[in-house]
Amino acid sequence: MDLDSYLNLVSNIFLGCEVLLLYYSGSKGYGFDDENSDTDLTVVLDGFNGNMHLQLGKIDIFAFSKEDYIKRQSFDKTIIDYYKSAADDILVPEDKVIYLDNKFIKQYEKMKSFEIKSFIVNQLSALINYTKMRMDINMKFKSHYHLFRMRGMIDHYEKTGKYDLIVEGQWFKKMIDFKNNWNNEIAQNYVEEIKEQLDYLENYRNEMIQNGLG
Repeated sequence: MDLDSYLNLVSNIFLGCEVLLLYYSGSKGYGFDDENSDTDLTVVLDGFNGNMHLQLGKIDIFAFSKEDYIKRQSFDKTIIDYYKSAADDILVPEDKVIYLDNKFIKQYEKMKSFEIKSFIVNQLSALINYTKMRMDINMKFKSHYHLFRMRGMIDHYEKTGKYDLIVEGQWFKKMIDFKNNWNNEIAQNYVEEIKEQLDYLENYRNEMIQNGLG
């Protein structure tokens, strides 16, 4: 599907609502999709209430009211950790943005200009909480690849002072390997390292808070 087709699809699903922002999220937005990847779309709507996740075949739509999207980006407690743990998808490059309404540009740019250290603390908190909940069910959920993704982003931040979607070195390889093999025997090799990375990220988050950086 081309960009206009995705915009038309979303507009026809949410009749009576106005699309303010539509972009690729998930692996396509983050820049490591392949031929087996689903297409994740995040849409911000005016005239819509709340938030929802729709699955249409290989297309996943994450829909937010304007108000709830703003709350997600400020890590409001009324938004579940599942959504808040992906708040960094607002950093997708311009070529991943399918549509941006002129009247939402100012708000969009404001949300992208966040205070980095506070954002990291809040996103890590959401990811840690969500992952712990999932681990109580299964150590080999596909979503655990985000631990490697975040570790790589943290290493990149420590090296450059920039918080963006770049996953450093070995963490990119581990992220892709686990993502592609989470449901087979290879995933067993990652069980202990998943626990280690969760501990690392939690300790990193706690140190930021203790040092007054969050």
